[in-house]
Parts: sequence; structure tokens; C-alpha cells
Amino acid sequence: MNEFRETLYESLLFSFGKILAQYNTFAQGAILNEVGREVIEYLKKNGYDYDKTGTVEDIQRLMNMFIENGFADLEVISAEHGDKYIWNNLYGVKAYNELQKITDNPFLSCPLNASVHYVAGKYGKVLKLHSQSFDPDACSAISEEEIVDKETEINDEGFDPLVIENKRLLEISEKQNEELKKALAEVKQLQELLPICANCRKVRDEKGYWNQIEEYIESHTDSKFTHGICHECEEELYGDEEWYQRKRAKK
Repeated sequence: MNEFRETLYESLLFSFGKILAQYNTFAQGAILNEVGREVIEYLKKNGYDYDKTGTVEDIQRLMNMFIENGFADLEVISAEHGDKYIWNNLYGVKAYNELQKITDNPFLSCPLNASVHYVAGKYGKVLKLHSQSFDPDACSAISEEEIVDKETEINDEGFDPLVIENKRLLEISEKQNEELKKALAEVKQLQELLPICANCRKVRDEKGYWNQIEEYIESHTDSKFTHGICHECEEELYGDEEWYQRKRAKK
């Protein structure tokens, strides 16, 4: 059972990392930012949190929380670029080793990496990976990483492509949110008790006016009505007509 759980966890790490590797750097960053935020929130709701200082020091405090709760054993050594992190007893190291074959950053799908990415981003920083190596048999990994300022690239027209892309994604998101809000409002409206006349079947709206039920639904949803006639009403209205009798005889 434990072997299956470990393999299942590795499969998730590998699948998520493989998919992320197909996106550009900006898209990866946006996804990691959301995943990191959700990971931290989920851990917090389940009793795992760290004391925040409101400074870049929060990155190390976050890492310490992971280490203290058994994510891995960590030794940190100063290196040419930032620090060298020696990870022992790292859960899922086999998946990271496999990801190294298809992506420059095999730690993309690491939950700690996503969480650090989110916290660092709040301070305009990013964790830059310079090198990595793995020993799957020993469940260990070595990474040389450096906390650096986020770089902003400007194109020939003087526009920041990340800002343009971010604006486009924001516009799409806002449009989708508005459509979702509208749909939810329609569902909520239709789920409420609607006063309906016991005689003429008109519906009373929120302003107190009585409307034909078709008018009410069309004004509160995107639904449109077309007309037909059910078998019972057809029989009642045209049952004595000769053409109707011939119609029934053909069935």
C-alpha cells in the first residue's frame, strides 16, 4: 500500500511537471502562483502554517515549515550562485529525476517550489534554478538556486509582453466571471419560490408585477420560447375535426 501511495504521488508530480513544461515561462509562472497559493491555504486550513514577517524572510520560513514536517531533510551550503540545497529523503525524487529528461526545471511540479514561487512573487522575487542532480536510489537531490528580482523584458515597440499577456488574460477572466455571476444569478432566481396565480398561471416578479410565465423566464434567463401543442390539447381542440381523424388513422 505504501509503495502504491508513493508511486501515485510520483505520477502526479511527473504528470503535472510534464504538462507545465509545455507552456511558456509566463504561463508556468501564472499557474505556479495559483497552485502555490492554494497549497499554502490548504495547509493552513489543516493546521500547518508559519509565522509571517511581511518580508523576503518569509521564503525561508515557509521552507522551514516544510522541512520541519518531514518533506525532506535539508542541508544548505553557500554556492557560486545563491545557495546549494542538498535534499535527503526527498519524497518523489524519482519523478523529479524523470522530469529532468524533458524540462530545464524538473522541480516545476514540486509543491514546495510552487509555494515558494507564490511567496517570492509577493516581494517581486523569483527562485532561479542554476543546476540540479539526482540520486533516486538514495532519495536525494542537489539544487543550486538563487533568489533574484523578477526580470521584465521590453520589446521593440516599448511594450512589456508580460503586461500585455497579463492584461489579455485578465480581460478573459473578468468576462468569464461576469458570465458565471449571471448564470448563478439566473439559477438562484429560478430556485426561489415563485408566486404563481392559481387561475391564470401568471408569475409575480420581484417588483410585484404579474407576467406571463414565458415573459418571466425570458427576462430572467437566456431561454427563448417556441410554440407547439401537446397531444392532450390537440385532442381537446381538434378531436372532432375530419382532418384530425385522418391524421390519427395514419398513425
